[in-house]
Amino acid sequence: MTLAVVVSPQVSVEGTVQEVIYKKTLPKVLVLETAGRPLWIKLKKSLRQELHPYPRVGDRLRIYGDRCCKGSDTAYYCKAHHLEFLAVNQPSESLATPRCKVLICQKSSCCRRGAKQLWQELQQQAIAQELPICLKATGCLGECKRGPAVVVLPLKKRVTHANAEQIKALVQQQATLNG
Repeated sequence: MTLAVVVSPQVSVEGTVQEVIYKKTLPKVLVLETAGRPLWIKLKKSLRQELHPYPRVGDRLRIYGDRCCKGSDTAYYCKAHHLEFLAVNQPSESLATPRCKVLICQKSSCCRRGAKQLWQELQQQAIAQELPICLKATGCLGECKRGPAVVVLPLKKRVTHANAEQIKALVQQQATLNG
């Protein structure tokens, strides 16, 4: 049995961001608190790429999009075509201007050695501890047998057999150099 997705006419929804779900460092899904219940908002691909600044937890937004039903009228989500910031939760200084770019190899050899888990752990730490980093997936860095391979910029530091604690220490070292 397959569930059909039915698209309704355009809707406008207002709410407060409760959660932001990222895919490859871009926000893909927003969970809004609207009238006491959560609503999942899937961002259109073109909207994800042109969005700046990204929505954060606590921001108040107005979303314009299509209402999509999955199977029944009670289970629905919105596909957003446009969004407006009504009230912005003030970003901290460190998140407003990421000072470190962390390049993580995402080729198969590094992924078998833990690159995907490293990515997820760094992304969680960046959000929870407000690390001033920008994660970027890359192709092969030439260290296939010693992966996961990572480059931390602007230090230009290459790390093999990388783990989250090593990268976090390098990011904090860069932050102290920037003062």
